[in-house]
Amino acid sequence: MTPFSLFVELVGSSIMFTGVLYLSYLIQTAHSTITDTHHRLQKTGGIGALLLGMMVFELPEFNTMFFIVVCAFLAFHYCYGFSMRSRFTDSLVIVPSILDKHRVQLHLATLSQPLTRDVYNDLFLVLDELPSAGVHTVVLESPLFSKREKLRSTLYFSFMLKKKGIVLESSTTPFYTKPWSCLLLAIQKYILRVPSIQSLPLTRWHRYTLLLPNTPNHDYQNDNWELECNKAKRR
Repeated sequence: MTPFSLFVELVGSSIMFTGVLYLSYLIQTAHSTITDTHHRLQKTGGIGALLLGMMVFELPEFNTMFFIVVCAFLAFHYCYGFSMRSRFTDSLVIVPSILDKHRVQLHLATLSQPLTRDVYNDLFLVLDELPSAGVHTVVLESPLFSKREKLRSTLYFSFMLKKKGIVLESSTTPFYTKPWSCLLLAIQKYILRVPSIQSLPLTRWHRYTLLLPNTPNHDYQNDNWELECNKAKRR
């Protein structure tokens, strides 16, 4: 193989690899709402097709190890790589359970975002929306519920949940069950020095489980404008 042909092959491989990454990013970040649970399979299948296509074009012969790695990655992505967004706010990410279609987890869209009153108001908007999708249980897990060694007050939170007929259960979560989140938070706290999480105890995680009413709190076709007005007022 001449140096020129080797150069062309390297450039071609780099372009293909970059294209696969970019298309995978577009697939992964495509907007999914709470009614788009079928996107989990579609997104995993789309990314899998790109990876397997790259394997066919780039590898001279079938590579069993690479195929196993791709399959393992796709299985991981199907179970843990899918999330949805609310129709009314982008500050929270909804992660549906792979085992229970009536259960979701809620995460902050930005890991180091402080728990302000606006965040809680956005949470209440999402909680009003979820029952219409058949969700009965919402799990919140974060070290942000603690400040230094004490648990933050939940008086306002509990009061609003009680008004909506939502049952609140509280428990602790071992930090070693969240290695990836702990690593990302540690980078932001000790290396990037993000001010909002300097008092955050990374080893003190807390879980709130919210049991929602079985019937939706709102008819969204009639009062979407109310939710939009509430968002506009907070701006």
